Amino acid sequence: MPDVDILIVGAGPAGCVAAAWAKRAAPELDVVVLERDRAVGTPVRCAEGVGDAGLREFANPEGAPWVARKISRVIFIAPNDSEVRVAERDVGWILDRTRFDAFLAAEAGGLGAAVLVGTEAAGMTPGPHGRWDVRVRSARGETTYRAKVVIGSDGVEAMVGRWAGLETRVPARDMESCAQYVVRGIDFDPDAIYLQFGHDIAPGGYAWVFPKGVGIANVGLGLVALKSDGRNAREYLDAWLARRYPRGACAGYTVGGVIVHTTVTQTYTDGVLVAGDAAHMINPLSGGGIVNAMKAGRLAGCTAAAAIRAGDTSARRLAAYHHAWMELLGLDHLKYYRIKRALEDLDDEFFNALARTVNAIPQERRTLGRIFTHALVKHPQLIPVAARFFM
Repeated sequence: MPDVDILIVGAGPAGCVAAAWAKRAAPELDVVVLERDRAVGTPVRCAEGVGDAGLREFANPEGAPWVARKISRVIFIAPNDSEVRVAERDVGWILDRTRFDAFLAAEAGGLGAAVLVGTEAAGMTPGPHGRWDVRVRSARGETTYRAKVVIGSDGVEAMVGRWAGLETRVPARDMESCAQYVVRGIDFDPDAIYLQFGHDIAPGGYAWVFPKGVGIANVGLGLVALKSDGRNAREYLDAWLARRYPRGACAGYTVGGVIVHTTVTQTYTDGVLVAGDAAHMINPLSGGGIVNAMKAGRLAGCTAAAAIRAGDTSARRLAAYHHAWMELLGLDHLKYYRIKRALEDLDDEFFNALARTVNAIPQERRTLGRIFTHALVKHPQLIPVAARFFM
């Protein structure tokens, strides 16, 4: 039975960053990362967009081979197709997730962590001396790892959290269904991301165009199934594409789920931490989770390493991780969740009117803060939304 200090389930951004930071904090520890797929970073199940500032906390994107495109503009599209262009600034990047995740895994490996692909955690039970026994399957057969701390970074399935007795269920209204194609031969601003709202387009969510280059983009949408007219996400996406980009050539279809909830009420227990999507650490307003996952992974790796060095991996000790996360981003996510729920109650005409109001602002002054402030003045029905945001 292999005996390790930290066993990480899932080699996405949260897991690989957790491994890297655990090794930085305590190089003497044995850190193992399990990835059930045959390669890190595949299949890709996200739109691949990240903000500039958050990304730079972990890697320099300038000239990196894992960057597909730099983005300097955001274009919001109202339900009636009117566009609102936000002032140019350093907005963010579109990643090549396969290469980016491989980069993070290589960084963890370079620091001494073992990253095992094609290796799946199949179950977990308490072991002696506060450790966990994790049953693992691979092409080589089945074995059991004994770990002082297990970090669950296993995505929306969140099996580690469930095995450890944590509450990780998601209300149906807070799980969005997503569909996406890679689309070629379409016309758009390659330096901008496009976000379109509308009940007939993506009820409870939005559609997006994230450029991968000139004439090629990730085009997809996410919706709340409970608000749909019976069609699934792909059917909504096909209808939107047929109307907006009828000549586009679609390839690379992916489908998945995105949690637009708040952080689980407890992200820790004796010898266990959960991070990233597994702990619902996604921005509930935007659905973005890559940078959040890396920030959570950094906290988880450092917390686990410090606990092992101190000889105390109890829930009481590991609770520091949860408190640090809530202070860093978790409390903000509570606010974003309130505003998301309030926005869901607004109809398409509200967003059409808001677009008209915002387009009256000179483009160079259209920062998101100014847009929101101006909207409160021109559209008093937004005031309850703002009140819920700050409560």
